[in-house]
Amino acid sequence: MKEREIKYDFLRAVAVLAIIMVHAIPAVSVNDKQWWFAAVMQPLLLSFVGIYFMLSGLFLLDSATGDITQFYKKRVKVIVIPFFFFSVLYYLFYVSRSQEVLSWWEYPVEFLRDFFSGTVPMADHMWFMYVIIALYLCTPFLARMMKTMNDKELKYFILLILGVQTLTNYAGGFGIGLDQILDYMVFKGWLIYYVLGYALKRLFKREDFKWFALAGIVGLALTLLQKRFTPGFVPGIHDLAPTMIAMSAAVFLLFECYGNLKCKAARTAAVWMSRHSYSAYLAHYLILKAAAELLVDQTVVRHFYVPRIVCATLLTAVLSFAAAWILDSTVIRWLQNLIKTDRGR
Repeated sequence: MKEREIKYDFLRAVAVLAIIMVHAIPAVSVNDKQWWFAAVMQPLLLSFVGIYFMLSGLFLLDSATGDITQFYKKRVKVIVIPFFFFSVLYYLFYVSRSQEVLSWWEYPVEFLRDFFSGTVPMADHMWFMYVIIALYLCTPFLARMMKTMNDKELKYFILLILGVQTLTNYAGGFGIGLDQILDYMVFKGWLIYYVLGYALKRLFKREDFKWFALAGIVGLALTLLQKRFTPGFVPGIHDLAPTMIAMSAAVFLLFECYGNLKCKAARTAAVWMSRHSYSAYLAHYLILKAAAELLVDQTVVRHFYVPRIVCATLLTAVLSFAAAWILDSTVIRWLQNLIKTDRGR
């Protein structure tokens, strides 16, 4: 049996903590020290959004070449059902706080409208799910495409979608109208991360890490310069900016090279956190905003910028993983058992 690659469990666990922390950082800074902390930490933490997509692409684009119906049924079971369940929880929490009173039948109608339109209240982080589900719908066909490419063709493909994304990201900001071309390009958007995870795993050589690390450092430096001197030029910051892609690739490969933990306790913790990371991600925003931040703000820590962020992050993480552990083994498992799938990936 192939040995488990603990580095991916470790990376997935760290990714959840990173996303929790980025949501714990206040939107407004009151002095330069706070500004610099947020300016440096946010790009580093947000690089893990891309890494989430990279981890999915890494595994699925290498394996999803079997029965397409079974692939879709399994994604509904392991992805859509928890997503729907947690969306219901967010909606119920919102209803419990809302002053609006509807007829009993209007609540499920309103929820379904919000769910399918991506506007479930208090669930700002759920945008990620609509992107990943769209990518999963394409995965069986993308996986077959990846398998038929040789390494040279795969490199050309990565350069193509990276070039398209760079133009998409910057052209409008410089007043260059390329909409008639770019709007019809198939390979753009978050797809770059999804394919990049698979491509880096397949093509990466350890001796190349220094160049990716350098690109990541340059990407962070350019992001900080832009935040400081041209903050109004939004397209060049975060998400799909080439600078962020460079940072995500550098962090991903850092774990690829050095992420295989030897400590047995750390390995056990990483596997457990990785197993419950999906539900913890779905739960964390509600726990952070409705509980953790309120509790932290009742202590003396609220007066200190960084300690408040750290405490809110850790408390949210503990509560989110506890909730995920309980729900994954009870309600979510019962719901998932309603769908029968073949064993295997």
